[in-house]
Amino acid sequence: MVALVILGLVVLGFLDLFAGTSRVTRNLERWSQAVAYAEDAMELVKMDPTAAWTRPREALDGGFQRHLETQPWRDGVRLVTVVVSLPEGGQFSLRRLVEVP
Repeated sequence: MVALVILGLVVLGFLDLFAGTSRVTRNLERWSQAVAYAEDAMELVKMDPTAAWTRPREALDGGFQRHLETQPWRDGVRLVTVVVSLPEGGQFSLRRLVEVP
């Protein structure tokens, strides 16, 4: 009987560990997707710098949203910020200086 109680406690510990690992893995996948969406937008800005201040807020797959913000830095250079909102809350921001013609 004592062995069964000890075995039950060990099994409960492993189940809690697996649940935590699953939750962390899911959060990391969401974070990686947000980073990929931000880098994708930044690549689009590199190809067409003027597109940054004309792009509206975008709804993306998986419940993500993305928008771009720009501000002048100095002559011929702008600070471009890509903000990706995660479905569960939270944001990822990517900032780069971009040369504009």
